[in-house]
Amino acid sequence: SSFSCSEPLLNVFYENVIRSLKSNSADVPTDCPTRERMGWTGDSQLFFPSASYLTLYAPFARKHLRDVFDRQWRSGRLPQIAPYNAEDWYMATMNGSSGWADVGILMPYYFYKKYGDERILEEHWEGIRRYALFLLKRQGKWGGVYAKPLHLKRKYARYAVNRGQSYGEWAEPVDVKAFYWFDFASPHPEVSTAYTAHCLSLYLEIASILGKEKDALFKKAEKGAEGAKLAYQQLRKTKAYPLDTDRQANLVRPLAFHLLEKEQEEYARKRLIEAMEHYHWRIGTGFLSTPLILGVLSDIDPDSAYRLLLNKECPGWLFMAEHSTGTVWESWEGQLGQKGTASLNHYSKGALVEWLYAGMLGIQVEGENHFALAPVIGKGVDWAQGAYSSIYGEISLSWRKEGGKVAFRIKVPGNCSATFSYKGARRELPPGEHDFLV
Repeated sequence: SSFSCSEPLLNVFYENVIRSLKSNSADVPTDCPTRERMGWTGDSQLFFPSASYLTLYAPFARKHLRDVFDRQWRSGRLPQIAPYNAEDWYMATMNGSSGWADVGILMPYYFYKKYGDERILEEHWEGIRRYALFLLKRQGKWGGVYAKPLHLKRKYARYAVNRGQSYGEWAEPVDVKAFYWFDFASPHPEVSTAYTAHCLSLYLEIASILGKEKDALFKKAEKGAEGAKLAYQQLRKTKAYPLDTDRQANLVRPLAFHLLEKEQEEYARKRLIEAMEHYHWRIGTGFLSTPLILGVLSDIDPDSAYRLLLNKECPGWLFMAEHSTGTVWESWEGQLGQKGTASLNHYSKGALVEWLYAGMLGIQVEGENHFALAPVIGKGVDWAQGAYSSIYGEISLSWRKEGGKVAFRIKVPGNCSATFSYKGARRELPPGEHDFLV
């Protein structure tokens, strides 16, 4: 695949992402090729949507998922690292961490949506089902001395997740959320309840795709998913986890997963823009929410997404590019992060590439032999072009601003069709080349 645009530093960052992906894809999706060299499942699940635009990622992802489910415990719990590789003893309790172990539902789902291949769901159905049961059993349980009271009514608390050590958002900028050792011991109920609601909803969708609605677990999962969503809504009304916050991740996550009541959602959208202003339009998310933030901002206001994307101060993607090491950094602060131990070749924060294809270019697979083309165009970029080598053939799209309008050039592969939409304009495109102004 290919991508370029009028902002040179974004082109540099794109190339850096490709180098980090290549150097961390030697049989296992490693976090970095120099230090840990482990298949961290949080990194792999959040980067799959980007990797599958950049490369033919299906064979690699299929092998990784087999490694993941090979480590599944009898309880249904899934690992933080796959395959097993020198986990220190104190890390064992981190297996099952929300956002990491969720790879067992998220990656098969992403795989199916991108490639339309039900076989990945069929192959891992039993493992997916066991993990969903693990999620259900964890709801409402006490999490030990490091689990702070949630102050929720019993009917909500029984579906919240305040048990199991987890990483939380992980690796936010130091001035947003500095790391402390007890962060490893906390269940991170805001993150864990959100991911439980989201993953159980995707489990139900997977079950429906496979015709498993009559499975004994289906009704329980429906109740668990809805209960977790309601618990999350109530959790965000407490003093400990308010929506009135400048932590971008805590606003992006519920908006991306559609977890909030209508009034809460309207407030969170406005509050996110305020949070961006307060942080001077620099990025303040960590591992889990970085892939989500541009999509969320695009839904609020495309210019806001572009303003964040094009920020050149630290922390920011273009700051990384301007001080380029040729690869993507683990910490937004580069080698100064994590007291000098942070990796300088860590692909996870390069997960914005998904948005470059699905957002800026607007290219998305929408069923067999069909694409949705809905480019998001904002201030600061004058032109963009790219091509995605899908399993149905290469589809390309370029746009250029011309005197108040936008000129589009699109090539749809043979035996395919595409639905184009931009600012109210809509066209059904057959195979071939198409040039027009909107």
